[in-house]
Amino acid sequence: MTIIFFWTGVTGYMAACWRALAAAPGVRLKLYIEVRRNASTDYHQAEVLEGLDYDLRFEGEPLDCATLRQEVLGLKPDVLVVLGWRCKMCRFAATDRAFAAMPKLFAFDMTFAFTLRKLLARIVLRPYLRRFAGAVVPSERSAFYARYLGFAESQIERGLIGIDTVLFAVAREARARLHSYPRQFVFVGRYTPEKRVDVLVKAYRLYRSRVRDPWGLTCCGMGAQGALLKGQEGIRDQGFVQPKAMPDIYARHGALVVTSDYDPWPLVIAEAVASGLPVVCTEACGSHVDFVRSYYNGRVCGTNDVEGIADAMAWVHDREAELAMMGARGMALTAPYSVDVWAERWMEICKKVLACESPRTGNGSPLS
Repeated sequence: MTIIFFWTGVTGYMAACWRALAAAPGVRLKLYIEVRRNASTDYHQAEVLEGLDYDLRFEGEPLDCATLRQEVLGLKPDVLVVLGWRCKMCRFAATDRAFAAMPKLFAFDMTFAFTLRKLLARIVLRPYLRRFAGAVVPSERSAFYARYLGFAESQIERGLIGIDTVLFAVAREARARLHSYPRQFVFVGRYTPEKRVDVLVKAYRLYRSRVRDPWGLTCCGMGAQGALLKGQEGIRDQGFVQPKAMPDIYARHGALVVTSDYDPWPLVIAEAVASGLPVVCTEACGSHVDFVRSYYNGRVCGTNDVEGIADAMAWVHDREAELAMMGARGMALTAPYSVDVWAERWMEICKKVLACESPRTGNGSPLS
């Protein structure tokens, strides 16, 4: 079976998933990935994608449609997986007439919101989305949006994203070997408006005012709002961290804090939970539905609720002796997202697509 992914961005977790799929018997995997040339990080893309069959192109460059068309046709793919609709390369893969008879899966992680843009998407994107046999999303929130966009429940599969649970489990083992539990919060993410670094700083400052001997806060990321971290007592800006270094980061910290006001499925929550960390996050973080149970392995707070986030941080602070046990509880929640399960799931999804007689029409071809 030959599967081609048309994707945007390079991430360690998707690379791990793709490796597991490429290693499956009878699978040939090809990746076409678009990235930003002027990225705000020194991301080691070649290192992350090592061992995979991929072509990298840069956003904004002219797309050589004729060459790409010939390459894809030469591979004789069984299934095309297309991420979203914003990338020109992805739109080409979905709409080019030469690929019309090839079964396609629509991949996305966005969630529904009552905005004019999201409300109109069902109408505006209808001609585009009808080209797909089904949609693959990370979780229930995105599945709701997929139904709104017109996909039948039988055409929606969960499991877009997986993680290397074995890699991150090493972090818990390393933490257990420390002399004492690390009394340090960690934030991981871009320093961009939707991550609400300002809320994080305010909540952390309020937390510090309420407890004795407060924990520190390490922030890992890059972006314009990093300026908000400067000069803040107890906060250390670690800057951007390469994916391979993240297990060590999680091993040296005691709890993750994420304060986003829009975050469809933040992977850092899955990674932290797989590393045995309790998590404090906002309700806007879509992946909390899968990985965080309040008062069991962390706390889920109201979005932009500075008071509530500070209270949750103090709650973690006061339960230091219980945190290792909380982290162990959460790890079980990540098992269905391991790269091996991910690869098996995608094999089955692709087999179902191939069993369909044709790409999606008005009534659709069920993937159930």
